[in-house]
Amino acid sequence: MNRSADTNHFQGIQQQLYRSIRDSIVELEIPPGARLTIEKLKRIYGVSSTPVRGALHKLKEDGLVAPGAAKSFYVKEILENDVRKLFPIRQVLEKLALSESINRIDREIISNLIVRMRRHLSEPEETKNKVPYDIDYKLHREILNNCNNEYLIEMMSKISILLARMRNVIKYYLLEQQKDWIINEMEEHFRIAQGILEGDLEKASTALEDHLKHSMNIICSILSSNHIDYAAKESFARLEDYK
Repeated sequence: MNRSADTNHFQGIQQQLYRSIRDSIVELEIPPGARLTIEKLKRIYGVSSTPVRGALHKLKEDGLVAPGAAKSFYVKEILENDVRKLFPIRQVLEKLALSESINRIDREIISNLIVRMRRHLSEPEETKNKVPYDIDYKLHREILNNCNNEYLIEMMSKISILLARMRNVIKYYLLEQQKDWIINEMEEHFRIAQGILEGDLEKASTALEDHLKHSMNIICSILSSNHIDYAAKESFARLEDYK
């Protein structure tokens, strides 16, 4: 293997490692506050120190980890104050994306999402127990991907990882008595999609703004009113075996 191939191989390992750790942090499998060391990650992933170090520094750039004691890193906490700072930024950017994408979004895709939303709204109890999160992802992705503004897409991509982790507080820690919010959110998505389908920017934009405010508030409510036990999920629990 020549030097160029060696470099490409190394970069591939580092990128795979970075994505694996990043996804585990975003999905809260590696919980907020968890301590990460190069030695632990080397043993778990069976790689050398260099790609682990590179992956950790990339995660630091993403805002997911911060330097700790003794050359370690720790996963940053999800704080209510950070949620309240980030969601208004998302609101401004996504409303701008909507204004630029509303006439470009494929109406057939939106129509299909609306059909699914109607079905889930007609079966609220089943929807609460088996939440179709992909509807949320697909709707917001259509808004962003069709805005035809690479600078806006890049700006959103920089905060999307943090937003996804905040969003997963709802996914994994919404209390039983809070689950009516799931149906309320589906109704909000329905109004956004209906506005897009009709080409009514004011209707869609107002619905989007309401939806993002309500999402921010439910995340903050969970963070402020509950003591969340961020126990590491099984897929990462073995990390604790390494000191």
